[in-house]
Amino acid sequence: MSEINNLMNLSDAMSNEAFKPINEFIETVMGLEDTNLTSDMVEMLTGMITGAFTPTVKEQSVQSVIESYEDNGFTRAQALASNQQMKDSFGELVDSLKPSERKLELLNTVFRQLYEIFDTAYDMYHNYSVELPIQLDEGAQMPKYAHDDDAAADVYAIADQVIPAHSFSNVVHTGVRFGTPEGWKLKLSPRSSIGAKTPMRLSNMIGLIDGPYRGELMILYDNLSDSDYVIHKGDRIAQVELEKVYRFKGIQVDKVDTTDRGEGGLGSTGK
Repeated sequence: MSEINNLMNLSDAMSNEAFKPINEFIETVMGLEDTNLTSDMVEMLTGMITGAFTPTVKEQSVQSVIESYEDNGFTRAQALASNQQMKDSFGELVDSLKPSERKLELLNTVFRQLYEIFDTAYDMYHNYSVELPIQLDEGAQMPKYAHDDDAAADVYAIADQVIPAHSFSNVVHTGVRFGTPEGWKLKLSPRSSIGAKTPMRLSNMIGLIDGPYRGELMILYDNLSDSDYVIHKGDRIAQVELEKVYRFKGIQVDKVDTTDRGEGGLGSTGK
């Protein structure tokens, strides 16, 4: 019975109202006598299990999981790892119990519902510190992070465009408008692949977008090659970061403090 108690302990970690049906069905399945598990009984219990997970129950369960991610300060990568650990733990425990074929069928029905809840929670979860309102013109794409630990989100071209050879300050449209909150700014920079694989260069190197600006995010590009360059709709053309604004208050002094660097200026440390 120790294995069953372990299973109950795992399910107790989710002992809120949203997960109550899961706990009850696990207890029911594990307490059944194999001799009573006819095919009709399995079919009836399967219907009871799936029917108990109404849209409302699933929504409450997903929200509960997301809240647990937030309480633990999980990144998306950590949330995914936690989900996998949970699945592995249930899988190993069921293997150790060696249930009959019909009892395993019922357990898998329960676990499928559970896994769907956790997978949905992961899909919906983010560990962003700031909610950023974004308006999209027709055909524009929402900026997206390519990886869970990226610092900047990719932005996309809204239309096909030809950038002529040896041309400068070509405006590339994104169709995106940010509602940057007070005290924050956006920083626009080129993607490394653009610098490494194309003749395109941001005209202003780095774009600083003040918080109150509410116009379209437009990107200025130079084409340094002898050939025209074609930007296609949906191409990732730059990346944008959200940064906190820290303003300084200048205080005049007779002399600033001395450091090892001293007064070395441009190129003082070599190439």
